[in-house]
This record gives sequence, structure tokens and C-alpha cells, in this order.
Amino acid sequence: MERRLIVEQFDPECPRPSGIDTCIRGLARYCPPNIKLQIAGVDALGNKRLGEWAEYDIGGRSVEFMPVARLDPGNIRKSRPHSGWVAYGLQKYRPAADADVVNTHRLNLAAIVLRLYPRAGLVQYLHGSGIDDLEKGSRSIFRHALFAYRWLERNVIPRAVDTVVFSKAGTDRLTSLYPRVRFSPNWYDPAEFYPSQSEAVVKSRILWPARIEPQKNPELAVDVMSALPEQYTLTVAGSGALDAMMRRRAQASGAAKRIQFIGAIPKSKIGAVMRSHDLLLMTSRFEGYPYAVVEGLASGLPVVTTPGGEPNRLVEHGVNGARVDADSPELFVPAVEVAAKISARAARDSVSRLSAVSLVPEVLTIPRDGKA
Repeated sequence: MERRLIVEQFDPECPRPSGIDTCIRGLARYCPPNIKLQIAGVDALGNKRLGEWAEYDIGGRSVEFMPVARLDPGNIRKSRPHSGWVAYGLQKYRPAADADVVNTHRLNLAAIVLRLYPRAGLVQYLHGSGIDDLEKGSRSIFRHALFAYRWLERNVIPRAVDTVVFSKAGTDRLTSLYPRVRFSPNWYDPAEFYPSQSEAVVKSRILWPARIEPQKNPELAVDVMSALPEQYTLTVAGSGALDAMMRRRAQASGAAKRIQFIGAIPKSKIGAVMRSHDLLLMTSRFEGYPYAVVEGLASGLPVVTTPGGEPNRLVEHGVNGARVDADSPELFVPAVEVAAKISARAARDSVSRLSAVSLVPEVLTIPRDGKA
């Protein structure tokens, strides 16, 4: 049996609206029986003993977890990067020192793992396009040090036994430079995301499920609603640094009475929220392989998206949603009308191959040319 350690700023008791958090929970829930999964993460709630293993339930599966640092991953206003605290904790407690494989989701942590776990195979997951995202406005600390990110790529990826990239653009760039790089789409959890039993005859309830941050382009979502006819409503499910700005913009718009803010929704409840809507709107400036799109389609919601909001061509115009060519509110009016004519079944069928039941074992299986 393979013994695999995941290292990340993750607390099993504190779900976060992030792709990495969603990924780890999916890996834990649908991990095949030939892999023993353990997680070294953080104590975000202040209720755990650092350096001690304990069993936690993640999606109905019992997983061993050790916190190696005490911090809140959601608080990014720290003088010292969170990865630094995790790296210090790894060195101090050295969890699963005899692991066969160590799985990281950040290149800076991977560099530490290569030094602390020299006998283990490194598996690196990348959740975006890397340099491209940094240049487009990512909030990562590396946006101020592109040279450091490039150095990490050059020194980590060639030494990994497997690198999985959840972005087609990122995969295309890296496969031209390094061996053992492969693409994977993100998945949906079939236990959480499925269509409503009844489908609206007139699709008019639009959901915007996202962190209210610059990358997600919340201004455009409000402007789209101002351009749409009166029968459409928008629910904003999220919170973030631009929350107050988005609320002010909505209040000042002509669509103020048709926009509702419900705040950040726990991951365990977002499926039910999706089933109470008809369409999903993505206005992001850039994404890797957004879980929200996959989960929305799995819930029967046709998706209306910008080029950056769904860059992998999962959303096909007139098939499971609609695409616009630019971030112009007027272009969304005919796009929403196209998406509103698409059935929930067509949306769901378009992602039938992306169930976590089948994708997670594939992602966790190291190709034969890797040497774990």
C-alpha cells in the first residue's frame, strides 16, 4: 500500500472557498483503498495540538491529520507568508517521515519537501496557469517576484515524479519545458452536486458564486444585471475584499432590487444553493479550471462565461451554456438568452465524465514512468 502525505495550509474542520481546499477534500473522500492518505496542515481554529496525529472525518472518510502550524489561511495580511510557518512546522515535527509520496499544492512548499523528504517521491499539483496568472493580477506574493516563481518551477518540477496541472494553458506551457507533466480537469462531488428534481420553465434566477475579489471581476456581474431585462435576478454567493464596493455598485445600479447578497456559503450547502437557481454567471478575468463551473453544470445550471472565466472550453456555446467574446455587459444579454434555453439535463450530461468517483483515482495514480 502506498503511504501518501499531503502538505497544505488545510484544516479539516475549517472548509474554505478555494480550489485547493476543495481538491484536498475530494482526494480524501474518493481516495482508492490502495493508498493510505495522511494530511499535514494547520490549526485554523486554535483547538488542536500541534505535532500530534488525530482522526478526522472528511466527506465520510476517516483521515489522519497533523497540524504543524497555527494560523488562519483566510487571513492573508501576515508579515510572514503562511507557507513559511508550515515549512517551519514540517521541519520541527517531520510528520510521516517514511512516506512513499509527498503531495504538495504550492511550489515553495515543494522546495522544502524535497529537502525534508529526500526518499519520498514528490507529486506536485498546480491549480492555475502559473506565470500567466501572476501577470494577470493574481494576489499571490509571487506577483512581486516573478523571478522567484520561475526559479521554483525550474528547481521543483523536473524533480517531481508527477506534476498534475488543473489548467490547459498551464499544461501546454509546462509540457513544452519539463517531463512528467500532465493535465487534469477538476471534478464535482456527485454526493453534493446534482440537478433539482424540477426544472423551471423560464430560467431567470442567476447565481454568481465567487470570492468578491479583483480576479472575479464583480463590477462586471453588477453591470450585466443592469443590462439584462427585468425578469432576471442575481444572487451573489461570496465575500471578499471588494464586498462593500460591489454592494455600493449594486445599490447605485438600475438593478438594485434584483440583486441579492447572501454572503459566503459553506461548501456543504453550495449544492443546494445551486439547485435553487437556473443559470450560473462567471465574470472572472482569469481562472485555472474553476470548480464553480464544473459544479454548476453538474447541478444542472447552464453557464454564461467570459473567456477568462472558463478558459478550458468546457462551456460550449449553445450546448451547455454561452460564451461572450469580451467583458462587455451588452454582450451578455443575448448570451443569457441562449443559456436560458438549454436544459438542466444537457448541462449535467456535459460533465458526466468529471465525477470525483472516476477522476480522483486517476489523478492519484502516478504514471508508470514516474519513480515513487
